[in-house]
This record gives sequence, structure tokens and C-alpha cells, in this order.
Amino acid sequence: MEYGLNNERNKEACSLMSEEHGHIQKVLYPSGTDFDGKNLSVLLDQYKIFVETSEQLVARRQGVNTFFLSINSLLLTGIGLLARELTKAPASVFAALAICVAGILLCLGWYRLLCSYAQLNHGKFVVIHELERHLPASLFQAEWEALGAGRNVKTYRPCTGTEKSIAVIFSVLYAVGGISSIAWVLLNQ
Repeated sequence: MEYGLNNERNKEACSLMSEEHGHIQKVLYPSGTDFDGKNLSVLLDQYKIFVETSEQLVARRQGVNTFFLSINSLLLTGIGLLARELTKAPASVFAALAICVAGILLCLGWYRLLCSYAQLNHGKFVVIHELERHLPASLFQAEWEALGAGRNVKTYRPCTGTEKSIAVIFSVLYAVGGISSIAWVLLNQ
């Protein structure tokens, strides 16, 4: 699927980015953009620090994903162990149901965190691209353009959608587990 520049949604997004760009410039450069050698050196140092915070954000995001994958794996293992005990201890159905509800709530939190990280990452790159306009080379902007600026999923596919899909898949597994637990109770009364 290709995302062209001519559809209404993209025109609206470009308009909003243009407004955002003007506002970002005012906030980012309260003293203007006339840089002498010393100020350009300070700008470069600030740029390096900001790029580093972007890298730290990616590392935090990976840590969050690892945490949620581990917790979900643990919870699903617990549900599997409880399912084996259903015939011996019918009360284990309620424990499995409780784990399913907890798992769905965890996945909802995970999904929201992924949305937040995507928004933070977008904001960081808006600022990085703006800073690059005043540096000799715009490396991140050039990389984004080399990837088609996100217009073609064959050239660039963001990871956020995949990450969110995993959270949704786990939620569906918990929902199926919860429904199965309820069905088991109803069929074995």
C-alpha cells in the first residue's frame, strides 16, 4: 500500500506540520537563528545531547517490550498450568480467569505505552530535523528521505504497528482463555 501526497489526509497532516514547524522554531530558538561560531558550537553540543536522548528513548522502549513479553509469557504459562488442574481442582478456573483479566489489563497498559513512545519519538525527530536545518549536514532528515518519508511501506515500515499487534494478540489470547474458563464452568456444573 502506498501513501501518496495527494490525498486529503496527507494534505491536512502537511498543513499541521507546517504550523507545528513555525511553533517549534519559536520555542526552540527564542533568541533567533543568527548563529555565530560560538553559538553554532553550542547548538551542535545541544544537538548531540538531544540525539542521545532519542537513543535512550529507543532503549527504554525495548526494555518495556522485553518486560511485557516476559510478564505475558509468564501469565500464559500460568494459565496453561492451571488448565491442566481443572479436573482435579475446579477452583483453578477462577484463578485462570483472574489471570486472563490481569493479562488484558497489562496489554492495555502496554499498548498505551507504545502509543506514548511513538508520540515521544515523533516529537524528538521534529526537533532533531529542525536543529539539523542549521547544521552543515542533515543526517536524520536525509535518512528519513532515503526511506521515502514513511509514504511507502515497502521502503519503510514502522515497528510501532508490529509492537501494538503483539499486545493485541496477547489480549485476544487472554480473552479466549477467559471465555474458555467461563465455558468450562458452565458446561461442568
